Formats: sequence, structure tokens, C-alpha cells
Amino acid sequence: MKNTDDILSKMLAETREIPVNDHVPYAFEKRIMAHINEAPVNLWDEWAGALWRAVVPCLGVLTLMAVLWKAPAESKPGQSEGSSAPAVAVHESVNEDLEGIVMLAIDPENPGLGQ
Repeated sequence: MKNTDDILSKMLAETREIPVNDHVPYAFEKRIMAHINEAPVNLWDEWAGALWRAVVPCLGVLTLMAVLWKAPAESKPGQSEGSSAPAVAVHESVNEDLEGIVMLAIDPENPGLGQ
């Protein structure tokens, strides 16, 4: 215990003897804060600048998505033209069935469905 106290007191004595040459000028922080407050900050200009910097990446993403969106609609090399015809016929028959159901539900002369 005595050894650590001696080391501590010796270190404190030596650090007190070190000259302090780095002085902060008087009211330095007040001058800095006043300078910051003088600088006008226009949030609309900052927002507009950020949006203009984002234009090029957004256009790139838009172009990429347009190309990728259009690609599946085109026929693929392994697909034959005849394979898509039954899907169209099924789709059209489903639409006709749906139209018939909607017309039956809307028809005011059909007393069975409304009651």
C-alpha cells in the first residue's frame, strides 16, 4: 500500500511541474457560438441540394426497373408460342364468368339474389 501511495504522490508532483502553454483565449466558446449563429442556414436550400444530388441515382434505378419490368413480358427463348394460348383462353373464360356473376348481383329484375 505504501508503495502505490509513493508512486501516486510522485506522479502528481511531476505533473504539477509541467508548464501549461496551451491556453484557450478568453470567451473562445462564445465567439465560436456567435459565429455559428451568424451563418444563415436555409433549410429549403439544403433540402433542394439533397434532392438534386439524388436525381441521377433515382433515374438510374428508374431505368433499371423499367428494363426489368419489361423483360418478363417478352417471350423467353425456351417457350413456344402455342403454350401461351391456353392460358389466354382460361383467363378470358374467368373474366366472362366474373362478369356474369357481377351482372347477376347487380340486376334489379332478379329478385332471388337481392333477398
